[in-house]
Amino acid sequence: MTFGIRHVVGGLALRRGDTAQRQGFFGTKQPLFGADWQQWKLCSSLLEPDGWTMNDVWTYTWGAHASHALDLGVTLLCYWLFYSSGSWLVECREWRIGWVSSIFLFNLACEVIICNFWHYFNYVSDLYGTLVKRGIKHNPTNQYEPQSDEAGMLTSSTGQLEREITFTTLGWLQSALWQCIFTNLWAKGALPIYANFFEYPVYSLFLMWFVAYWREIHFYCAHRGMHPWWDRENGLLSGDIGAFLYRHVHSLHHKSYNPGPWSGLSMHPVEHFFYYSCATLPPLFISVHPLHFLYTKFHADIAPIGGHSGMDEPVAGSDYHYLHHAKFECNYGVPFPVNLDKIFGTWVDWEIYKKTGEMNVNAWSKQQMHDPDDKVTSLLKAGQRQISMEELATHSKPGDYFIALYGQVIDISNFISKHPGGEKILVANAGKDATQKFESIHAGSGGFDLVSKWCPESIVASLSDWKGPAPPLLAVRKYPGSLMLWPAVALFAAGVASGL
Repeated sequence: MTFGIRHVVGGLALRRGDTAQRQGFFGTKQPLFGADWQQWKLCSSLLEPDGWTMNDVWTYTWGAHASHALDLGVTLLCYWLFYSSGSWLVECREWRIGWVSSIFLFNLACEVIICNFWHYFNYVSDLYGTLVKRGIKHNPTNQYEPQSDEAGMLTSSTGQLEREITFTTLGWLQSALWQCIFTNLWAKGALPIYANFFEYPVYSLFLMWFVAYWREIHFYCAHRGMHPWWDRENGLLSGDIGAFLYRHVHSLHHKSYNPGPWSGLSMHPVEHFFYYSCATLPPLFISVHPLHFLYTKFHADIAPIGGHSGMDEPVAGSDYHYLHHAKFECNYGVPFPVNLDKIFGTWVDWEIYKKTGEMNVNAWSKQQMHDPDDKVTSLLKAGQRQISMEELATHSKPGDYFIALYGQVIDISNFISKHPGGEKILVANAGKDATQKFESIHAGSGGFDLVSKWCPESIVASLSDWKGPAPPLLAVRKYPGSLMLWPAVALFAAGVASGL
C-alpha cells in the first residue's frame, strides 16, 4: 500500500493536465512489458481463481517488492549506517545513549521526511485542487480544513492532523525501540543472528522475498482480530475479544474515517504492539540477518503512508482500504498474496461500489456495517440550503421551532421537550439568532458540539445573511502533534552528539 515512483510521476502529470493512466512501475503509460501484458492468461490457481496472467507472475515474484522500493531503500540505508561494519556486535552489547539515540533519530528523520512529503504532495501543494476536482480524492471533504479547503503542514482546525501526528510519532518511537531491543539482544548473543547475508544465500534471499507475503498475511490476522468477532455491541463477557479491542484500542485508528498520509500509523500504542509483531515475532523463533528484521519493520512503518492517503490512481491505489475506513466491517486486508476477504465474504470491490452503491458481502458484514459519525460533512451539507432571517422568524410555533447558532439553522421541534434546561428558554429564542445567548451559557460546557450530541441531524440550513463567525465544527481535543515530534527529534539529536 506504499507510494512509489509511479504515484509521484502520476501526480506530476496531473498537474500538467495529463490524465492518462500510469500502469508502468516507473510511471509510464504502458505496463513494463507492453500493453497486452495483463491479458496473457496462463492458468487458474488458489491465489488467482480468475486465472494467472504474466502480470501475476511478475507481481508474485518481484513486483510485490518493486512496489515497496522505498521501504527497501530505507532498509538498505539503515543497514549501511548502523550494521554493515560489524562494530555494532561489540558496541551494542551494552545500552549506551549514543547508539540508542542514533537509531531513534534515524527513525524520526524517516517519519518527518516521508510523512511530510506525501502529506504536502497530496494535501498542501496545488495538486490537491486537481485531485478533488477530478474525483481522485475518495471523500471530497477536506478532513483537516473543511471550511477553507486549504490544509496546513502541521496543524488543522479539526484537530485531526495533530492527533495523527501524535500517534504516528508514538508508532515510530515504538518501532525504533524494538529495533534497539533486538539489536542489543543479538549483540549479546541472546537471540540467533548471522552477520554475513551471503553465508546462507538461498535462505537469506528466500526470507527477504517472503517478507511481502508474511507482512500482508500478518496484517490481515492482526487487523481482523481487533474488529468484532461476532457483534460490535459485545464485550469481554461475551467472549468477543475483537469487539473489546475495537472499542478500547482500534477505534482510535478509525477516527480517521476520512484518512490522509498521517493516518496510517495513527494507532493506540497497544495496537502498535500487535502491528509490529510482524517484525518482532520471527527473530524469536528463527535465525535471521538484520536485513530481514529491518525490511519487515520499515515495510510496516512506511507502507501505510501511501495506503491511507485517501486518494485513488494515479497518486495511490488502496481504494479498498479507504472503503474499510468509511464502512468499517469490510476489506480488512490486502488482496495479496491471497484475498482473504473474498474467502470469508467481507470483500467489497471499490469500482463496483462506486458505480452501483452495492456491497456484495455476507449477511454478517452487512449487519455490522455502519457509517461514521461525520459531524463535519453534515454541517457542510446543511449549508447548501440557505434561508433568511425573515423566514427563520416564521418557525416559532408549537411543533415548528427553529433557532440559529453561528449562522446554522437548527430544527429543535423534537428536542425542545428534552432540553435539560427546560422548554421556556428555547421557546423564547425560537425563530431568532441565539448565538450570543448560547455562548453565554454553553461556551464552557461543550459549545457547539452539544448540537451533534443532543440533536443529531438537526441542522437543516444556514442563514443567507449571517455575517458572524463560522461554527466551531467540533469540540477539538488537543493533541501535541508536532509539539511532541520536534522535541523528540531534538532530544535524540542531543543524545547522538553526547555519544560521539
